[in-house]
Amino acid sequence: MSLSLTEIQRHRGELLERARAERAEVKAVLNSQSNLLWLADRGLEVIKFCAARKGLLLIAALAFAVVQPRRALRWALRAWGLFRLVRKISRVFA
Repeated sequence: MSLSLTEIQRHRGELLERARAERAEVKAVLNSQSNLLWLADRGLEVIKFCAARKGLLLIAALAFAVVQPRRALRWALRAWGLFRLVRKISRVFA
């Protein structure tokens, strides 16, 4: 089942052409999703920024609770529900 050199070269050429076409397709998909990827990167930066400044977040939350206590309570209840949901999901997949 030995392949001749010309068959190997032909097969190599086909593979190279297929790889070029797949790279072009991946590039087109990534270019069409560039805004979404940019948004995800910015979201990660915001999360890292907030995680590094926990005291600032606490002060902002306290100020919000003082200015609008009912709305702050509603947000706190939503956040607590979201936290419980995430923990439940993480336990299922862990």
